[in-house]
Amino acid sequence: MGAERANRAQWPAIGYETLSWERDTDELAMLPKSARRKVLPTYEASVPLMIADRDVVLTPLLSARISDLLVSITRFDSEQARRGYDLPALLLRSESSASSQIEHLTSSVRNVALAELCSEAPQNAHLIAGNVAAMREALSTEGGLSIGMVLDVHRALANRDGEAFGGEIRQEQVWIGGSAYSPHGARYVPPAWTRVEGYLDDIVAFASRDDLDPIVQASIVHAQFETVHPFIDGNGRTGRTLLHKMLRRSGVLSHVTVPVSAGLLTNVDAYMKSLDAYQQGDPMAVVEQLVDALELALVVGRLVAVKLDEVMAGWSERIEERKGSAIRRLPALLAVQPVVSISYVAEHLSITPRAAQSLVGRACEYGILRPIGNKHRGAFYQSDELIDVLEDASSLPSIRRMVSGGR
Repeated sequence: MGAERANRAQWPAIGYETLSWERDTDELAMLPKSARRKVLPTYEASVPLMIADRDVVLTPLLSARISDLLVSITRFDSEQARRGYDLPALLLRSESSASSQIEHLTSSVRNVALAELCSEAPQNAHLIAGNVAAMREALSTEGGLSIGMVLDVHRALANRDGEAFGGEIRQEQVWIGGSAYSPHGARYVPPAWTRVEGYLDDIVAFASRDDLDPIVQASIVHAQFETVHPFIDGNGRTGRTLLHKMLRRSGVLSHVTVPVSAGLLTNVDAYMKSLDAYQQGDPMAVVEQLVDALELALVVGRLVAVKLDEVMAGWSERIEERKGSAIRRLPALLAVQPVVSISYVAEHLSITPRAAQSLVGRACEYGILRPIGNKHRGAFYQSDELIDVLEDASSLPSIRRMVSGGR
C-alpha cells in the first residue's frame, strides 16, 4: 500500500525543520527516568507545502464519480429547499454530532439541544453545542473563506467550551499523539506557530481560486487546514466545518447541510490515512475520501428526510386547530430546536408566555412534546419523535445500517 501511495504522489511530501525544545527542569524532575530520556533538546516540526498555485490531476474514474455526485447533491439540495420545515437545521445537528464523535466526543441529541438553552447540561453536550454554533457561524457568513471567518468559526466552537483561546491562532507548538509533555515520539508535529499565519494566507488564496473543481478544492482546503493545525484545540471540528463553508461558497449546496461527517465516521481509520497520504504528496487520497463521504451522506440525508416527513405529516394530522393558529407553526420551530422552554416558544412564535404555556400544553396532549427537566435545571419540553430520528442519524451503528440498506 505504501508503494502504491508513493506512485500516486503528485506533490512533494511535507518537509521538516529542527527546532529547539525548551525543557522545564522542574517538570522533567517529576517524570520517570525512562520518559525523561526521551525529552531531547531539539525536535522536528513539519514544514508543509504551500498550495495556493497547486493543481490536482484526477483519474477519469474519479472525475466521473465527482460529476455524478455533483448532479446528485444539486438535486438533493433543491428537493430540501421546497420543504415546509427547516431540514438544514436538523441535518446540521446530526452533522455536528458525527463530527464530534470523530474526536471521541459523544452526547445525546436531547442534551445537546438542552445545552443551547441552559448551562446545566453535561459538559460533552456543551462541546457539541459549540460545534452546532460553529456550523451556523460558517454557513451564515457571506462571501468566501477568510482568516477572520475561520477565527470567528473557531471562536463560536470554543466559546461554548468555556475556553479562553477561541478565535486565537496558537502561539505554541502542538502535536498529535505521543506524550503530553513534549513532541518527541508524536505521530505528527504541525509547523511552528510562527509559520501558521502564512499558511492560513496560503489556504485562503487556494480557497479563493475559481479554476478548481469545488469538491477537489474543499478536500484540499480541509486537508491543508488539518496539516497546519492553527489552533491549540478544536482543529478537526473547525476543519470539517470549513468543508461545508467551501461547498456553500462554490454553490454546490445552497440550502441544505449534508451530513459529511456521518460519512467520514463510518471509516475514521480510512479518513485519517487519507490525511497521512495527503501529507506524503498524494492529494487525490483526500479527494477520494470526501467523495466517499458525500456519497454516503446523501444516502443518510435522504433517509432522514423521509423519516422527518413522516413525523411532520403525522403531526399535521393530529393538530385540530385552524391553519392560522400558533400551534401550526410549532413543528417548524421544533425542527430548529427539538427541546424548548415556555419562554423559548413565546419568543420565537411571538406570543405571550401565557399563550405559549397553553400551546405547549396542547402539544403535549397531541404527543408532539413531552415535559422533561427538574427544579434545578428548569422546565423543558422535548420532541421524542424528532430526537429519535436525529439519534439514528448520529449513531454509528444506525448510520451503517442506513448506508448498507440505502445504497
